[in-house]
Amino acid sequence: MAVQIAWAITGAGHFLAETFELMTKLAKNNKITVTTYLSSAGEQVVKMYGLWNKFEQISSGGYLQEIFTENNQDLGFSHAGRFIVEPYALLVVSPASANTVAKIACGIADTLVTNVVAQAQKGGVHVYVVPTDQKEGFVETVLPCRVDRASCKQCSPCSIVDVCPNSAVQLLDGFPKINSVLCQGCGLCVTSCQFGAVKFGEKKRIWIRSVDAHNVDKLRSMANLTVLEHPQQIQTIIAKL
Repeated sequence: MAVQIAWAITGAGHFLAETFELMTKLAKNNKITVTTYLSSAGEQVVKMYGLWNKFEQISSGGYLQEIFTENNQDLGFSHAGRFIVEPYALLVVSPASANTVAKIACGIADTLVTNVVAQAQKGGVHVYVVPTDQKEGFVETVLPCRVDRASCKQCSPCSIVDVCPNSAVQLLDGFPKINSVLCQGCGLCVTSCQFGAVKFGEKKRIWIRSVDAHNVDKLRSMANLTVLEHPQQIQTIIAKL
């Protein structure tokens, strides 16, 4: 019998693909059924990375398998109240951005995801958080689509402007620029530029600030909440249920 869980996604690209891969695998093997909650930034980032269509295999839309986004919620985030009455085995927040971690650590519940965490804790549903910024120092992350101006030849007409089905590419000072709000991560711009000016999946090192790592330490002391180092640990936890 499948385990009913809830999954919350915030606006971070780090650990995003890994979490989608794991959730898809578990749902496919009938290990879990999933209700998904996305912050506004989470919705945008999932689309930018071209992962939105994968929800078809994870949260199919049936009861307790819906996708709730912040943009279609009432101001009171009423669907977060499900954690008081519905039989969720656990809540996973993965990835959890530094901003979301800071709010949870301070008890702030002003977004769909932070409200879901608060309601889960109140309802006795254990929360597992996979923060993106865990320890001070460098980490490697993967970037969404971007235009490399150094490689751009400023073609006229610009092939990536014309090929984008979502009008997400506009010209700025003669250079194409990708509007992250409109981008759906389809990748057509990447393949259409013969000069390789559009980059996708670049690996970059970023610095984790001490204040963000400190907030993660605060989470570790909270009741009914466990901090995980990697999404893969979710599979081990579900297997024990």
